[in-house]
Amino acid sequence: MIKNIVLIGMPGSGKSTIGLLLSKKLNMQFIDMDEYIENYENKTIQEMFDISEEYFRDVETRVSAILGKLNSTVIATGGGIVKKKENIDFLKENSIIVFINRPVEYIIKEIDTSIRPLLKDDKEKIFTLYKERIDLYNRSSDLEIINKVSLTDVVNIIIERVKSFENKCY
Repeated sequence: MIKNIVLIGMPGSGKSTIGLLLSKKLNMQFIDMDEYIENYENKTIQEMFDISEEYFRDVETRVSAILGKLNSTVIATGGGIVKKKENIDFLKENSIIVFINRPVEYIIKEIDTSIRPLLKDDKEKIFTLYKERIDLYNRSSDLEIINKVSLTDVVNIIIERVKSFENKCY
């Protein structure tokens, strides 16, 4: 596969875990965008948010421009990547965007909010974020995958749907 597969979705939807499994199965490079951003900026996500959310979002946009030029890479984005259309525009240059839609009821049971700057003070805020972002995820994605089955099944569904999507594009 030459195009990237970019995973978008809510915090706690499984993007990083699914992305790593997907990359191994497809023999593609894997990048967790939040880790990349931390290395790029030499600051933790929390430190960037402590400066301001706008600061973090600007770094996220610069990194989107860089990662959008890669090939054969699975990229797990942060949950707020869709807040700026230009991020998606950069990533769509050479990628299929897959929305990992995990029901919020599943997320809230499993999410570790201590590492999520927007949720650390109130786990219930996940419902507000979902309402704010669901339309953005749907508009930004080429494919939507519901994540409420096993990780192996989700990975296999993504592979099947991406191949089918690519065939339709050629």
